[in-house]
Amino acid sequence: MLKSHASERQWLPTDYDGIDRSVLRLNDGGGRTSLVRLVAGSRFPRHAHVGSEEVLVIEGKVVIGGATLAAGDYLYTEAGEEHDVQALENSVIYVASQKQTPIVEK
Repeated sequence: MLKSHASERQWLPTDYDGIDRSVLRLNDGGGRTSLVRLVAGSRFPRHAHVGSEEVLVIEGKVVIGGATLAAGDYLYTEAGEEHDVQALENSVIYVASQKQTPIVEK
């Protein structure tokens, strides 16, 4: 059993302005489960994952691969599907990837 108390959560900055990540679990296959906090207007560039990815919007509103999602909305992407992430509002998303971290376009 693995637990993560919100009061003990550590948010670490990513390489992208306005986007922080709190890793909940590193998955055996190389992926990870995390919360991602995005400031309104921030953007994670277009990328693809080696494995599938699931996203649940906890709060706020984001656009992922052209799909606008609000709190409670869910998105699943197959391995290799490309998408970007843009925060329309201050947002928190739950992200679970099944394999390696994304391959980001530069």
